[in-house]
Amino acid sequence: MTDQTLTEYAGGLAPQAYDRAEASIRRKAVETALAASSLRVTSMFESGSWTHGTSISAKSDVDYMAIATGRRPFWPSSALTAAKSAVKGCDWKITDVRVSSPVIGVTYYSQPHFEVAPAWYKEQVNGYRVYWIGGRKDEWVLSSPGAHLAYVNRQNDRLGKKVKPLVRLLKAWKHTVGAPVSSFYLEIRTAEYAAGESVIIYDIDLRRVMNAIVAADARDMNDPAHIVGRIPACASWEKRHRTLALLKTAVNDLNAADAARTVGDRQGYWRAMVKVFGSGYPWPAW
Repeated sequence: MTDQTLTEYAGGLAPQAYDRAEASIRRKAVETALAASSLRVTSMFESGSWTHGTSISAKSDVDYMAIATGRRPFWPSSALTAAKSAVKGCDWKITDVRVSSPVIGVTYYSQPHFEVAPAWYKEQVNGYRVYWIGGRKDEWVLSSPGAHLAYVNRQNDRLGKKVKPLVRLLKAWKHTVGAPVSSFYLEIRTAEYAAGESVIIYDIDLRRVMNAIVAADARDMNDPAHIVGRIPACASWEKRHRTLALLKTAVNDLNAADAARTVGDRQGYWRAMVKVFGSGYPWPAW
């Protein structure tokens, strides 16, 4: 039987409408500051989980690509430094601006916070725009947000709109336990997994996705859209090792929750799920 408590929890993870309205107001100030900088940014657009519909309420930052027309510097770190200098102080609501390659993190006095990636247009591939952005090792890498959005949407639409909530469950786990793994990687891994499925049942497929990542050793993955090459998972070996350990623990906890649900042990079920998703996980109604 489907775990209705988990299904309801997944449905409540999406951000509320007021978050998006506030993000739009804040974006204008950041975009204006970057336009006046040496980067000569002409536009900004949402490029990550908010656009994909996989963001987590009060958790996920809003990801933006800032399209620059100034000369692309040799090192991405130079572009990030310029972006940080331009944005710092442009809005009284900002409490901190930091470089966290390949983005600058813009922290406000309240959610939503921003992550902004300076980007330079390169070309179109299969009808999708491809950009240069900074990589983990201060090198330029390729990114194609439109292609990956289309890839995720295809699987989500094919499987009754259940892929994106499954992604949100993975991201909720990541934020709860502090797993040092890329949210984008989790999203694309989940969509790739879903491509081989005919139905999604959250309590079954959440464990299967986690096991699939463990089986892949949480390594970087090939781009299933066949545009940008490799999609990075973790920033270092230590973080990958930590992520693997946390995934294995989560699978064990989910198995324990499933066993408790089978015998009607609500307390045992809830305690196991809290280890995965935190104390905000709802008490089961069954």
